This record gives sequence, structure tokens and C-alpha cells, in this order.
Amino acid sequence: MAKNTTRPSKDTKTGSKRAGKKAAAPVFGGIVKTFHLQTLFKDDQDMALKLAGSILLGSFLIGNPICKKMTSLSYRMPSDNPDESWLTARYIKGTDDLYFVGFWIIVFTWLRAFIMKGYLNVVGKRLGIRGSKLERFEEQGYIVIYYIISWTAGMTLMYNSPHWMNTDHYWIGYPHNTPTGAEKAYYLVQFGYWLQQIYVVNTDMKRKDYMAMLIHHFITCSLIGFSYMAHLTRIGNAILVTMDVSDVFLAMLKYQGYTTICDYLFGLFVISWAITRHYLFPIIIMSLYNGPQKFLDMAWEPAKDKLLDINVQRGFLALLYGLEAVLCFWFLMIFKVIYKMFNGAAADDNRSHDEDSGEEVVEEVVEKLAVHADAKKAAVGATKAKKA
Repeated sequence: MAKNTTRPSKDTKTGSKRAGKKAAAPVFGGIVKTFHLQTLFKDDQDMALKLAGSILLGSFLIGNPICKKMTSLSYRMPSDNPDESWLTARYIKGTDDLYFVGFWIIVFTWLRAFIMKGYLNVVGKRLGIRGSKLERFEEQGYIVIYYIISWTAGMTLMYNSPHWMNTDHYWIGYPHNTPTGAEKAYYLVQFGYWLQQIYVVNTDMKRKDYMAMLIHHFITCSLIGFSYMAHLTRIGNAILVTMDVSDVFLAMLKYQGYTTICDYLFGLFVISWAITRHYLFPIIIMSLYNGPQKFLDMAWEPAKDKLLDINVQRGFLALLYGLEAVLCFWFLMIFKVIYKMFNGAAADDNRSHDEDSGEEVVEEVVEKLAVHADAKKAAVGATKAKKA
């Protein structure tokens, strides 16, 4: 009998690894398995939908006070206008806001699974995308949808606020302790999204930049929570808006094919990343560095909602410096890959088939650009040959 010398494909190996991981049981047996994250949440959409539905039922039909706190903003201030919309009404802050954040963690868990599997999966298959590339299409598609919505909402709020194009107003009038309903909802929903992302990064397949992603998410959540409690939501709004733009371009890049639009999107991605994260973001950091001393009598007086003294300022600065360090790390990876590709060196690809780190995303994009450039050169050469 002839010996079969066919080597298993990369997809087959990857499938075997996945199957092995799914079959592996936690070391503490069946009881603990019930509480294992990946087992407990193996059907995100079903569980989150049931939880969210139960909370909505308890809030609007039964009138449960806890459920009401989860589905609506707490601490609305009295107003002379009884018909005032919740969007423009003023609110204060308190511990009950955590109920609202918790509800949105559940909503995003369901929404992510629903959009990825119920919509983007179908779209991807119709476009001929299969296997691990389909999973990546779903993930990046969800990110594009979320960032477009969150950036639009954040930019609208900032455009209609005193701190639009004026960093001095991060501090003038401090403490900003009575946000409108729209401002409060935007901030708490963002907090829920980023807390849910910590769950996502720990339950999805591990990536080469897992630790950088985890640090980024923890810093982001700390900044959102910290700035909300300390009434620093104006500078927090500016930071969130600054971070969203380049992520949209990066997620869109991977599925444009070898076309001219890919060239333009890549250029927009690099430019937007450099401007927003390494020009505008440092301006925001410098405003925190010297703005409070210029405009405020810095003090720790909780009774007056003044929660910005020198220690709070230093803590906030430390978080922003840490975030900028992570962003610089990723920006160096981008230029490392660009340098390798345009100097003729093949990009290393030692990842598993389902990994998708920041560097690897850029590698794929630059590879597309290189192939597209070669195709253009070949077309020009063929045209010259015909004329000759």
C-alpha cells in the first residue's frame, strides 16, 4: 500500500487545536466547569438576551426598582419644565449609576454576538469569505459599526459643548458635576462597552499582543471610571473621541482587496493615527499637566464636589502616560512592518491561523499594498511592451 505523504494543511492543524481546546475540561471537574467563563458564556447571544429581557420585563412591566435603575438614568435633578426631555435634563452622579453600566455590559454581550453571527456572518459568506477570515470579518465589522456610532455621538456632544476646540474649558467652571442626560448616558454606555471588552479579550482566542490589549483595556476603563467620579468628563469625552477615528480605518482596510481604495484607506489610517494619537492626544495630556493649576484652586473637598488635587492630577496623568506608551508601542509595530515590506523582506508569519494582533493586521494591509503596487508595475510594463 502506498504511503500517504500528504501533509496536513494549516487550517486542519488549526481546526485540531480548536477541537482540542473545546474538549479540554477544567482541572477541578464538572462543578467548576459550570462556572468556567468560556463554558458559562459559550452562547453569549442566548444568555445575554435572556438576562436583558428579564431586566426589561422587571423594569417596565413589574416595576422592580433595581431593574428600573438598570434601564434608566438615576439621580435626575428637579426642573421647572415638567416636559423637559431626559436628553437635556440635568443629572448628578452616584453609586446607582453602576446598575446602568451593568445593564449595558449585558446588552453589548448580546449585541456583539447578534451583529457578528446574525448579520455579518451572513454578509461575509455571501462575499465568499470562509474559515478564520470570516471570524475576523465579523469582529472587525462589529468594531467599525460601534466606533462609527460612538465617535458620532461623542463628536456631537463635544461640538455642542464649551470645550469644543478649547482645552481651557476642561477646567473652567470645574466641577462639572451636573451633566445632561445625553452626556451621562454617553459616558456610562462607553464605560459598559470597555468593561465588556475586557471579557471579550479574555474569552476569545489569545493573540500575540494579548497583554498590550489587556493593559489598554484596563487603562481605558480606569480612565473612564476615574474621570466620571472626579467630574472630569469633558477631558474624558475629548480622549474617547480622539481614539475612535483611526480604529475605523484600520478595521475597514482588511477587506478592501487589492484596489486603489485600499491605498487611500491605508494612508488615511496612518495619518489619522499619527494626528489623533500622537499629536492631539499629547495636547490633551499637556492640558491636564498645566491647566488645573492655571484655572483652578486645586483642592480635595468632597462636600463641594471638588475632587481634583495634586494627587488626583498625578494619578490621572500616570494613566494617560501609560495609555500613550501602549499607543507608541503599536505605532512602532506599524512602522516596523512597513519598513520590512518596502525593503523587500518577507514579513514573518508565525502566528496561529486565528490570531490577529495589531502588527499582523498591518502586515496583511501592507502585503495588499505591495501586491497592488506590483500589479500596477506589471500593467504599465505590458502597456509599454505593446506600444514598442
